[in-house]
Parts: sequence; C-alpha cells; structure tokens
Amino acid sequence: MKPWIKRAIPIVFYVLLTVFLVVYLTTIDWATIASIRFDWLWVVVATVVSLAYRYWMVLIWLVILRSLGAGRFADVPKLVLVYARSWLGRYIPGTAPWILGKIFFASQQGLSTTKLAVSSFLEGGLQVLVLLVTGLVVLLIDLRTVTLIDPWLIVLMVAAALAGIVALWPRVFNAVARLAYRVIRKRVLSDEDLPGWGTIGRGAGLYVIGALLSGLSMFFIAKAVWPDLGWETLLFVVGATNLAGAIGMIAVFAPSGIGVREAITVLLLGIVMPTEIALVAAIVLRLWSILVDLLFLVLAQAHVSLRRRPPEIPSQGD
Repeated sequence: MKPWIKRAIPIVFYVLLTVFLVVYLTTIDWATIASIRFDWLWVVVATVVSLAYRYWMVLIWLVILRSLGAGRFADVPKLVLVYARSWLGRYIPGTAPWILGKIFFASQQGLSTTKLAVSSFLEGGLQVLVLLVTGLVVLLIDLRTVTLIDPWLIVLMVAAALAGIVALWPRVFNAVARLAYRVIRKRVLSDEDLPGWGTIGRGAGLYVIGALLSGLSMFFIAKAVWPDLGWETLLFVVGATNLAGAIGMIAVFAPSGIGVREAITVLLLGIVMPTEIALVAAIVLRLWSILVDLLFLVLAQAHVSLRRRPPEIPSQGD
C-alpha cells in the first residue's frame, strides 16, 4: 500500500465518523430526553456493565486471533485502542468501515493482515448470530411475543439464524474465506489461517456471555427511564434488546441500525411497559450507547497515553 494511502485512510475514517455521529445526534429527540427524570444510579450501573461488555468484546477478538495462530501480543492496550476506534466505525453506513478499520489499524501494530481479516469477519458473524439466536430463544418462549409479532417475521428471523449457523459452519466459512481471499488478494489461504470447530465454538461461547452483558446493561437503562420495570422482565428485556441489536446489524443500509433497531425495541419493550415509555427508552438507549462508545475510546486512549508518559526522576534534594 502506498504511503499516501496509509496516511489518507485514518483521515477519511475519522471524517466519515464525525459526519455520521453528527447525523445521529440530530435524529435524537432532545426535548423528550430533557423531560425525563432518570434514576441515575441505574444509569451508572448500566454504563459500568456496558463498558465491561466492550472490554469483553476485545477479549473475544484477541482469543480468536490467538486461536488462529497470531502469537503473543506485544502491546494489548494499543490493541484495545484499535478496537475502540474501529467500534465507532459501526456508525458509518455498512459493516465494512468497522471491519476494515480494525484490520487497518491493527495491522499497524504488526499483526498479520490475513489473520486480522479472517478473525474480524468471523467475529462479526458470531456476534450477529449469537445476538439473534439468544434473542429468539428468549422471546419465542414468551407467548406474548409470539402473538404480537407477525408469524412471517418470526419465520424470517428463524431462517436468518439457520442461515447464519450454516454460514459459520467451518467447512462453509472456510470455503467462502478461501474464495474471497483468492479473488481479492490473488493468493491462497493456508489451513493455519482458518478457524476450526474449537475456534468457532470458543468464540460463540464467549459471545453468549457478551450478549448477556449487553442485554443486562440495556435492562438497567430501561429501568432508569421507568423505575416500575420489574425484575421478572429482566430475561425478556435482555432477549428483546439482543434481537433488536442483531436486526439492526443485519440492516447494513442503516448506520448502526439506526431506526431499525429503535423500531424493534419499541415494539418489544411495549409488551412490558407503556408504549410511550418504550419509545422514550429507545431514544435514550440510542444516545446512551453513543456516549458509552465515546467513553470507551477515551478510556482506551487514556490508558495508552499514561503508559507513554516517562517516569518522573526525583531531584537530588528529595
């Protein structure tokens, strides 16, 4: 890659990110948010859990990379920063900026571009599939959901989950990866760069924990908006928000699933709370998730910056 292209990619990435973040912020109903009386304790708890979820996602990425033979990582905090930057790429339309941004920035840390590409696409597929499956399992055992949602929509979601399972079957995933690599890079992928059952199974199991953390943080935000939300609805809210997140990710035409995710959230949360409250909760969830993503980036950058600071040398008089 030519040097000027390497310099231009980060600039383009951050310009697009800034533009679409501004677009998101203009879609938020600020008057509605200003009128809400939050239970701030639950907002704090939700933020802590949500940050834990984001760091857990970094762990999954590194575990998958290690499983693919990436070796030891020289500077994990810098890789956390890479992930935090790339995570914001979800706000740019399509899934490519998130995945390609992670490959580009991580390759600057000396990691194999091939292993980064395979791990990133596997990671994205596992994330969508686990969110979709966990959401469906939780919601389809609730008769209220089955009677409210159009049966054809349920069939489509189940079909999407089954298609995802087939796509991540090692033989299928590896065949597609080999074909894509041959077309794009004009090279052949070796077996050591491709995942087996152990890598995919381990990643899926870790993502289940991540899905629970994500859904739990969403429940706490919903409770901050509507304190009357009962604990008996916890599992339902976790499933509802996971399903909304998965559908939002599948809708690649909508940056970060904007609009699509909120519509599903309002539909499902309206089962356990008044519809007008569910609408407010969806708006708050959108703004809060943006702020947590930015906080994640700030914390990752602060960690790297503090490590770079040279130690203070005491004066001779001390």
